[in-house]
Amino acid sequence: MSYIVAELMDAGLIHESGRRSGGRGQPAIELGIRADAAWTIGLHLDHRRVSGCVANLAGRVSARRHRTLPNRATSAQVRRSLLDVAGVLLASAPAGRPLGVGLAAVGPLDLARGSVVESSHTSRWGNEPLREPLADALGLNVFLENNITATAIGEYWHGRGQAFRNFLVIGFYGAGLGGGLFLRQRVYRGSGPNAAEFGHMPVADPGGGAVAVHVESLASLDALHRDLGTSSPDELDARLVAGDDALDRWLHVAARALAQAMASVDHLLDLDAIILTGHLSPAMLEALIERITAPREPLYMQGWHRRSELLVGREGADPVLLGAATLPVYDTLVTVPHGRVDTTSSGRTTGRTTGRPSGCPSGCLAG
Repeated sequence: MSYIVAELMDAGLIHESGRRSGGRGQPAIELGIRADAAWTIGLHLDHRRVSGCVANLAGRVSARRHRTLPNRATSAQVRRSLLDVAGVLLASAPAGRPLGVGLAAVGPLDLARGSVVESSHTSRWGNEPLREPLADALGLNVFLENNITATAIGEYWHGRGQAFRNFLVIGFYGAGLGGGLFLRQRVYRGSGPNAAEFGHMPVADPGGGAVAVHVESLASLDALHRDLGTSSPDELDARLVAGDDALDRWLHVAARALAQAMASVDHLLDLDAIILTGHLSPAMLEALIERITAPREPLYMQGWHRRSELLVGREGADPVLLGAATLPVYDTLVTVPHGRVDTTSSGRTTGRTTGRPSGCPSGCLAG
């Protein structure tokens, strides 16, 4: 441990912040992170736009940019937008050491290709490599991750997740409803790595149909816009304050669907907390939580001793961007036993910690 501490101090990434006395032996040395010693870029790619930020090691954001994608964007247009946003952020980055770029993207992901798997929303750019072209153009390691898993990492390091060992983040981003899972204070990615696809959990059809439906068909941004028309967050907040009947009905339907899926997850994993976040306002998320509690309660088995706490995620900086910016640090420092690391025919590692053939665990920190 002393060698690791010495290396980090020599690199200027940590400092001695004091000494704590008590007990036998020499007083314990307290260490702190030099927040401004290094920085990262976080990028978020969804079906509609590319967003980005620059953040230091404490999660303080110094610059943001975004670019709307054209309708039916091609792979070339998506790569160009990623590079344009990243290039502007790179030019505005502060002094200090760059640790890499975190790319949080809509799922599911194909890590071997460094791409988003093709779907109806990504038909013209799905399956096309994104990670390595971006890394080659920027000259930095690029860490690819599912966007809600990245959000969960951001919540764990900088937000509400710091208080819990086991929690699920549910994110209202893009077209669907995503999930990011932490178990025993480590992100759980599964073998895909597409674990926690919360939006595809089956729930009862509120119309009484015999076939179950996916929860995201009732509780997601697409479902909200389908049922109520396209509204900005401010417009939704105004309708909420005014007691809009149509919005209230939508919230009750969405809450009942979420309650079913949450109770199932809780029985399977016995979580400490479930954190709601995304491109809905805190007021809208709180309104959902208020309506989830009653329909969730009778779904628990008799004698189930506790309920996961329902919370709204960190306010301020966009949670998914902050999570993306955290990826280069988290994936460098935290050993995660879950998930597989594949290689291409060229021999490049193609897990989250790749993009440049040199690798990152020592180079990013020791510089």
